[in-house]
Amino acid sequence: MKSGWTNCITSSPEETFEKGKQFARFIETGDIFALSGQLASGKTTFIKGIANGLGYKGEVTSPTFTLINEYHSIPEIIHLDCYRETNLNRWINLGINEYFNTDSIVFIEWPEVIKALLPDRTITILLSHIEENKRKININI
Repeated sequence: MKSGWTNCITSSPEETFEKGKQFARFIETGDIFALSGQLASGKTTFIKGIANGLGYKGEVTSPTFTLINEYHSIPEIIHLDCYRETNLNRWINLGINEYFNTDSIVFIEWPEVIKALLPDRTITILLSHIEENKRKININI
C-alpha cells in the first residue's frame, strides 16, 4: 500500500463509499486488508467504494453466506467474510493461502476469526461507530 492516506470520519453510507473510492488510489496489487468493526460499521460499504475506485462496476455484496466473493477486475478483488465460518481448517481447505500469494487485492471482514492464518503484511482497517451515522475509519499499516 502506498503511503499518504489519513484516517477519517464519515457521516453517511454515501460518504463511507466515497472515502473507499478515494482510498483505492493508495492500494497496490497483492495488498491484503483485514477489516474489523461491529455489525453495520460500514465494512462492506467501504469495500464497495474501493472496488468502484479500482474500476469494478459490478455488484459488490457481503459474502456472509458464500464466504468468498471474487470480483473479476484488474487487479482481481477477493472479498472474504469470516463471520459464519470459524473453523481454520475449513478456510485452509477453501484455499485461503493461495489468495494471499497472488496479485489479487484481498479484503477480509471479521479477520479476528482467522488471525492465525493472516500474513504479516496484512493491513488492518478498523471501522467504528461514533454516533448514529458517523463512522471512524482507521488504517494501521
